[in-house]
Amino acid sequence: MLLFKYLPETAAFLLFFMISTQGIGGAILILAEFALVGLLIIARPKQLLETITRWWPLLLTPLLAMASTFWSSVPEISLRYAAQLMFTIFTGVFLARLMSPRSWLISFFLSTFVFCLASIASRRMGISDVGMVLVGLTGSKNAMSHEAQLLLVSALAVLLIGNISGWLRIAALAALPVAAVLVVITNSATGALLAVAGGALLVVLWFSERLTPGGRLSALLITALVLAPLLLLAPEIGVLRDHFLYETLNKDPTLTGRTLLWARADDLIAHKPFLGYGYQAIWMGDSSDTIGLMRLTGIEDGRTFHFHNSFRQVAVDTGLLGLAIFAGTLIYTTLRGLGQALMRPDGATSFFYVSFLLAFATAFTDTVIEPFLIQTVMLYSCCVYAQWRPQTVHEERFAPAPRSFAATAGRPA
Repeated sequence: MLLFKYLPETAAFLLFFMISTQGIGGAILILAEFALVGLLIIARPKQLLETITRWWPLLLTPLLAMASTFWSSVPEISLRYAAQLMFTIFTGVFLARLMSPRSWLISFFLSTFVFCLASIASRRMGISDVGMVLVGLTGSKNAMSHEAQLLLVSALAVLLIGNISGWLRIAALAALPVAAVLVVITNSATGALLAVAGGALLVVLWFSERLTPGGRLSALLITALVLAPLLLLAPEIGVLRDHFLYETLNKDPTLTGRTLLWARADDLIAHKPFLGYGYQAIWMGDSSDTIGLMRLTGIEDGRTFHFHNSFRQVAVDTGLLGLAIFAGTLIYTTLRGLGQALMRPDGATSFFYVSFLLAFATAFTDTVIEPFLIQTVMLYSCCVYAQWRPQTVHEERFAPAPRSFAATAGRPA
């Protein structure tokens, strides 16, 4: 009975761990993920129906990807990977429907902490531009750095939400130095920047909880007025940015070939602007465009590669129609999350808004929407929590400390 009561939290813990694991387990892990989500569906049929009927707009991106099968040059590939994308996005939306923000956050923190400890214990190393670095269970140093960044931000968020049990506070305190060390040793500038930015934003939002809604709005307007004159210094700021990227961080001026990929993506979009080429048809097809991209990037397997820009990737796969749906989802969530942060800030929902903003920023230089990607699960959970009911947040925040590790009351509106 206890396991059934906390089934969403238990399943989420396991799902977060398994989705983050790459290159180990293979089809067995994927089947286990399907089994866990299937178990949640059987156990919570009412929430399944509500998810489909109320939150279907969040499923439009994978639905269009599945529909692209009809115009894809490799329909079987488009259908297969679009179905996997649907599963991943649905998992993010459904988990957010089953758990409160607090429950989701704590489950994610514990899972990520165990994942990082297991990665350290695995001693799996990978090649980087500075030599061998820890890649753990992720398979790449950038993914390992991202996991460390998520651990740091989620541990800090757990500490800031307050009203938690002693053992959970100890775990969060222990996780902070582990995450910091992992960010450093994986030698990823992006991971380090995201960790610092995410932590700073969380602290700012935590302090803002002590202000009235009017005070928070006034602070936002004053900040905007103070920063507005910096627009006049845009050229100088651009020079400083380039110096920081190319001299301090030793970044390639082409961003490790990203600018070349983006130019090629723009050319492909111009040739098929409305519906695109079909989901994954460009990277996994057999057309001359695919062969040219393979030669340009020097890869043999398109399953592990993309345009390093989520918006261009979506536009190539599903055209400007798909781009409008995806970008519209992000913009709408940004505005709803901002309204939530101004009117009814809460430690857990602040974590999701910060995570969403970091993912939004990352989308310009990497992919945040891909099958079996933890960022994709998080992104769509964030989209749900941006619309969390005000009264639920208030009641949960001032409720007595739960005896279990996570509160379960409340649902998104």
